[in-house]
Amino acid sequence: MRRKFLILPLHLYFSRMFLVRLRHWQAFLLLFVLPLLLQQGLLWLLGALGISAGRVLTMLLDALPATVITLWLWTVGARLYKRLPESIKITPLYFYLGCLYMLLYALLFVYTWAVIRDSLAAGTLPLGMLALLVPMHLFATFCYLYAAYFAGRSLVSVETPRVAQSGEYLGTVFLFMLLPLGIWFLQPRLRRIYLSER
Repeated sequence: MRRKFLILPLHLYFSRMFLVRLRHWQAFLLLFVLPLLLQQGLLWLLGALGISAGRVLTMLLDALPATVITLWLWTVGARLYKRLPESIKITPLYFYLGCLYMLLYALLFVYTWAVIRDSLAAGTLPLGMLALLVPMHLFATFCYLYAAYFAGRSLVSVETPRVAQSGEYLGTVFLFMLLPLGIWFLQPRLRRIYLSER
């Protein structure tokens, strides 16, 4: 059994959830449809009740879909890492740091985009905010690609109980990168691994 490494209390709660037990259509609804419906429904409800959603609440609701996907990727990567054979020597530190940055970036992006949108409406162009947004976005993209690589390689390594070669896990990495389409192919494989644990 792999050692536990940098596991946060949030992850402990989230990984105990039933995410890997779901069928592909259930995972699609829970991870992609429900957050969007919840986000739009709460914004509509607040508008219908005449309650002004503050900037912070709007920012949190806008970041909800990206947060759910990142937490799912975190959970999958952490569970797969624990299932890797001891002979496979990898460290999940960069995976966890990348996921943490993506969680923070979702909030930062929504906030920065709101400031840019407000500035454009006022007739000014905040070049400093745009200059800040570009490297933040590029680094978040790199973190997402690395998280997809880590999860994809770990999934194939768990399925084949050996170190997966690049030709073997490249398709799986693309499935992680192509969410929500990839969930239809990844979730049955994750579910099989979960059922084999029991």
